[in-house]
Amino acid sequence: MMKEKDLSPLLNPASIAVVGASEKPGAGSFVIDNLRRLGYQGRIIPVNPRYTDLFGLKTYASLKDVPDDIPIDCVAILLGHSHVPSILEEAAGRGIRAAWAFASGFAETGQQGAERQKRLREICLDRGMMFCGPNCVGFVNLLDGVGTFSAPLSPTLQRGGIAVVAQSGSVILALVNSNRGLGFSTLVSSGNEAVLDAVDYMAHFLDDPRTKVIAAFIEGFRRPEAFVRVCERAFDIGKPIIVVKVGRSELAQRTVITHTGALAGSDDVQEALFRKLGVIRVNDLDELMETAEAFVHLGRRLPRGNRVGAITVSGGEIGLMGDLARDLCFTFPELSEASKQELRRRLPPYSAVGNPLDAWGSGDLAAAYPACLEVLVEEENIDLVAVSQDAPPGMAETQVNQYAEVARAAVQAASGNKPVLAFSHVSGGLDPFIRGILEKGNVPFLQGTRESLSAIHHLVRYAECRRTRAKAQEGVAGSSPASFEAVLKELDGEKRVMPYGRSMAILSAYGIKGVREALTQSSDEAAKAAEAMGYPVALKALSPLIPHKSDAGLLKLNVKDQADLRACFESLKQRLGQVAPHAALEGILVQEMVPAGATEVLVGIFRDPSFGPALVLGTGGVLVELFQDRCIRIPPVTLGEAKDMIASLRGKALLEGYRGKEGADTDSLAQALVQVGQMACDLRDRLFSLDLNPLMVLPGQGGVRAVDVVMEAGVA
Repeated sequence: MMKEKDLSPLLNPASIAVVGASEKPGAGSFVIDNLRRLGYQGRIIPVNPRYTDLFGLKTYASLKDVPDDIPIDCVAILLGHSHVPSILEEAAGRGIRAAWAFASGFAETGQQGAERQKRLREICLDRGMMFCGPNCVGFVNLLDGVGTFSAPLSPTLQRGGIAVVAQSGSVILALVNSNRGLGFSTLVSSGNEAVLDAVDYMAHFLDDPRTKVIAAFIEGFRRPEAFVRVCERAFDIGKPIIVVKVGRSELAQRTVITHTGALAGSDDVQEALFRKLGVIRVNDLDELMETAEAFVHLGRRLPRGNRVGAITVSGGEIGLMGDLARDLCFTFPELSEASKQELRRRLPPYSAVGNPLDAWGSGDLAAAYPACLEVLVEEENIDLVAVSQDAPPGMAETQVNQYAEVARAAVQAASGNKPVLAFSHVSGGLDPFIRGILEKGNVPFLQGTRESLSAIHHLVRYAECRRTRAKAQEGVAGSSPASFEAVLKELDGEKRVMPYGRSMAILSAYGIKGVREALTQSSDEAAKAAEAMGYPVALKALSPLIPHKSDAGLLKLNVKDQADLRACFESLKQRLGQVAPHAALEGILVQEMVPAGATEVLVGIFRDPSFGPALVLGTGGVLVELFQDRCIRIPPVTLGEAKDMIASLRGKALLEGYRGKEGADTDSLAQALVQVGQMACDLRDRLFSLDLNPLMVLPGQGGVRAVDVVMEAGVA
């Protein structure tokens, strides 16, 4: 497939042939009617053998009948799926560079439809033709006044800086008809993506200087690596990408046998990837619209930190904001004493002073609001100012005029050096007069409490990501052992659970230490090994068919003396025969016990089929899956990112020192995370999953010790 495509012939064609044009209400008439409503300046060429004239335009029986001296850049196909291939053949014969088909009945319908779509794709790729769809409603390019759109366009659509691509046609229809007042540059329904996919459109929008924000509705990634490249470039040039990604249900891990695989579903990996790439993930279309509105207005005027100053005229809504912001990444910090004193001077003595601030005062908003906002804008402990003012349509004129003072004060505050946004708590629309004041002052006006606070959250997190990206990439890679190419070669062969000893050797090559241990075949050998290590010891029955020894009862801890050891040795052999009669016994592993006071964690690698390896850290031991306390990042990771992973665990108190217990060596744990991430990058697609569960983090500066490992490796 062509890379870095110029999509102008499709998205901004100078002439469009409408095959299947009709005077009857439906897609065949909507496309032409929409072009005229958009003020399309190019040539419209209707094609339908039943007509000689449509809408005052000369109509041709087929593409072949259009004279050669009439150029055609793009063809809109409004016929059923059986006609699409032949129309494309005709279009290719004329040298037409772009096409769109409305029809369904392709890959979304099963094997027969998939064969039709394959044929369609082959025609387009062989002839170098761009193709939108099939099974989609088309596109609207509002800035250039052109589109091939199969439904009536809402008269409320406005031009602006937000570009949208959605794999769902219904999502594009919802946004087109939302009457939200957002300004769009282009909206594309990509459909089945037989030729062009969402990444192609996103790349095009990156090169369009009129597009300030890219929004996407994604059901699946057809080219994961290309998506990553586009997102990296978007972040580099400072053009935010906002994504609704559906499919949060966990990927079924039928073939992955490690705890890590069970913990890291495909959506978890995508979430970690978005975080690494600076992609803004939102939950639904309302949040998408409000977040896009915030970014398109504020542009590069992003908050310098996570401290938000909020002002409202309602004590009740202050409580609502506090509740809904509880799990978001920003805070409402306490104001400085100087700001408190100034606010007390400007407000009546009975007014409570705090953040969020109730600025109702005596009800004279023209006096109170500008005075209070001025203080918040100057407050050194605030990075963004949020003006909370309900302004739904249908208010009485007197109230509109009163609330207009709030809007004017917000515009005045926005002339300072801090980002300012306004929001209404209800989502039923915004008063046009008040919105007009804010729009003219380039202050975003959002709606819905949850959606607006989420937009602030995304602004803060994106700004933080931009600030920390350069620092985070310093020393990204861990150190690879000189022997890692030999390790790669050793992992050739079919996918399998690696022998325990070989897995530990690979870990050791990457600097992950184990404990003293010996693989024994008899109780005499085990007793000799235990005497050398010193009691107590642990015993483990090893078999490649049973990776999780504790789950199967194949682990004995705190074996205290030789008599106990011999009894446990025989017990483990018998237990293996009970739980897996046909499993081969590698031997009984004798292992020194880790000193008391160590903290168990899980460190692992899980390979997502689309995006590759993910690094997982979780509170360890047998309860790891029960508590689901884990953090996921995409390797390689820096030491700073590794420390951030540790800090994000709910169970971090266990590592920091709990109820008088000495804190664990989190510096060594962070370094181990860096090294395991490097191993995942080095071993690439040969490493399917890795479990270090538990990895023991010793107290003080004792380091870490791997006491169990399950590595699934090979070539699929």
